[in-house]
Amino acid sequence: MNKLENIKRVRIKVSGIVQGVGFRPTTYRYAHDFNLVGHVVNTPEGVTIEAQGPEKDINGFIKKLLENPPSLAKITGFNIENIEPEQNNDFVILTSYSHGYKETEISPDIATCDDCISDIFDRTNRRYLYPFTNCTNCGPRFSIIKDRPYDRKKTSMSIFTMCPDCQKEYNNPNDRRFHAQPNACPKCGPSIRLLNLKESFDDAKKIISQTVKLIKNGAIISIKSIGGFNIACDPYNKAAVNRLRIKKNRPAKAFAMMAKDMATVEKICYVSNKEREILTSRTAPIVLLRKKDNSFDHISPDNNYLGIVLPFTPLHHILFEHIDLLIMTSANKTDEPIAINDEQIFDLMKDEIVDYSLTHNRDIVNRCDDSIVQIVNNEVQVIRRARGMVPTAFNIGNTVWGDNLSMGANLKNTFSIKKNNKIYMSQHIGDLSDVRNYDYQKGEITKFLKLLDFKTDKINIDAHPGYENYNENYNKIYHHHAHALSAMAENGLLGKSVLGIICDGTGYGTDGNIWGFEFLDINKDYRKFKRSMHLKYFPLPGGEKAIDEIDRIAISISKDIKETGRIVGSKFISQERQTLINGIIDKGINCPLVSSLGRLFDGVAALCGIIQKVSYEAQAAILLQKQAENFLNNSKDKISRYNVSIDKDILDYEPMIRELIVDVNAEESIEKVAYKFHMWVVDAILAIIKKEEPAHIVFSGGCFQNSLLCKLLNEEMKKSGMKYFFNYEIPINDAGVSFGQSIL
Repeated sequence: MNKLENIKRVRIKVSGIVQGVGFRPTTYRYAHDFNLVGHVVNTPEGVTIEAQGPEKDINGFIKKLLENPPSLAKITGFNIENIEPEQNNDFVILTSYSHGYKETEISPDIATCDDCISDIFDRTNRRYLYPFTNCTNCGPRFSIIKDRPYDRKKTSMSIFTMCPDCQKEYNNPNDRRFHAQPNACPKCGPSIRLLNLKESFDDAKKIISQTVKLIKNGAIISIKSIGGFNIACDPYNKAAVNRLRIKKNRPAKAFAMMAKDMATVEKICYVSNKEREILTSRTAPIVLLRKKDNSFDHISPDNNYLGIVLPFTPLHHILFEHIDLLIMTSANKTDEPIAINDEQIFDLMKDEIVDYSLTHNRDIVNRCDDSIVQIVNNEVQVIRRARGMVPTAFNIGNTVWGDNLSMGANLKNTFSIKKNNKIYMSQHIGDLSDVRNYDYQKGEITKFLKLLDFKTDKINIDAHPGYENYNENYNKIYHHHAHALSAMAENGLLGKSVLGIICDGTGYGTDGNIWGFEFLDINKDYRKFKRSMHLKYFPLPGGEKAIDEIDRIAISISKDIKETGRIVGSKFISQERQTLINGIIDKGINCPLVSSLGRLFDGVAALCGIIQKVSYEAQAAILLQKQAENFLNNSKDKISRYNVSIDKDILDYEPMIRELIVDVNAEESIEKVAYKFHMWVVDAILAIIKKEEPAHIVFSGGCFQNSLLCKLLNEEMKKSGMKYFFNYEIPINDAGVSFGQSIL
């Protein structure tokens, strides 16, 4: 009898995140569990398996692989075909091949796993206190890859030749370091250094203690992480914190902090179960948590939250054996890309931003900032999508508009590539008005196109003619249409009739004005939209200058509101200033019209006397939110509501401003006024929704980063019984615009 009778052989092509996550050794072990023969191999498309044996064993193998893949794997395709049996004696792992159509996804960088942490702190382990310990379940991925398939020779680890012990682990399918591409140990892998402009310290046994001593003495240290350098200093040392603020020209914006463990976090912040879950996840993002008291107001002066991240690299874990908290902010000058090499850090040292650098010799290929999230309506809302998340693709199903490269917005820029039914969003790039970020974007686009083996003639851009990516020959997409599409695609609403409610700062509109509080009707043909309602226009005196000098907006929105023949609502602004700005408005000198909720937030904050000139984007709105939250947390008072006035397709802000000014002039609590303004925004949205009665509603735009606004809106929407959706995985701010553009 032929040995191959009653024997079945299948070829399985698996796509998704299946390289660098232990997929081949898992396949190898499962195949041996079922006594199958054949092979598994990495390919540009993903992983290909040929498995041979009795049909029942083949079926059992497939079931086990689908139900119990490696924990970091994400299977998006699993194609099975029957092929002719062959004469094989074993199941083996073949050498990867790199020719063909690149389809497999790339794993994000993953926080250090518990097994590796145990190795690091085991005195008997050869990796004791080794800061580059990793395995197939953790470590750098995207940040070190140069090309696919994901093999060591195509990463920045290629210059390090494994010692016999590491090679043995790498070759053993039953070892958790089997084909862990960054595998290394103190004998053969990367090493750390401590340096400044004058000297370098290379004694690994002393470097950590030296670094800790410097930090405790007030030094500012850059630390090389997975996707770039961070700047660290002692958050308890206010002199060091103030020096960092001065040197980084960051007088009030919050700094993130890294905490040793959850016990440390819970001493200073309230932590829900959901927040704990995401903090300790393998993504390890910065999570915005509510402060317990004002002890760290010098770290985060403008809001009630602290951005907290837990250690996510071996170096962090080793360092935090001696420290409980550190400021951990991006190593860069204001608005430029995060530093990724020693040369860039030397520039920061020359400018006296950094005193010393704790660095290493494993190159960062792909720069990637820390991701930032918050919990809103008990869901994880991504604010900045970067380390730990990029370059995971989003599967959006079938769309008919083809592949494209979408360039995103000017602020909080990301770009996106749509390839077949997947959208790949880039990491956070930054604000493109800085030429260094613009160059960074161009470089990352080139890298992504290579990694994805992608070419396209179709390029989508924001329709704003003043943006850096604008080109008359490209496909122009209106900013708030893209916001709406991002929420629709994320929530599976493409092809359905939707009301898109966009609350934002700046977006170029079809009439050439600046939009930002818009109600867009989008039908089944989602290429088109109609604006059905919007906030009443007001002039922005001085154009972009008013985004910083927000007292200009306060004067603008209160200009025509009079009481007993005099202008009111400007008690915090000098008469000379009012006269000057009113003259600019009357003459129409550089006064573009805006219908922006973001700018209305600015104007209200200035009218309330909270702030008149901002030092960073959205500072006024953040301060206004803080005041409103303080009222909600500390007061049981029932409040009257500001009047919502709708005339045809216009939401008129003036009646609300008139009532708000009366409150301010009567010396009503500013916390209460801020809360009433938030409620006015919610009431206005609900009033328009009730008027339009849409089948589905999506909310998008940067104003919805305001967690209080989302909370209040969610509470009212639940009462309505209508179907409504927010962005959560896709950033709700301008970082999500490129994703929305990709839909078209």
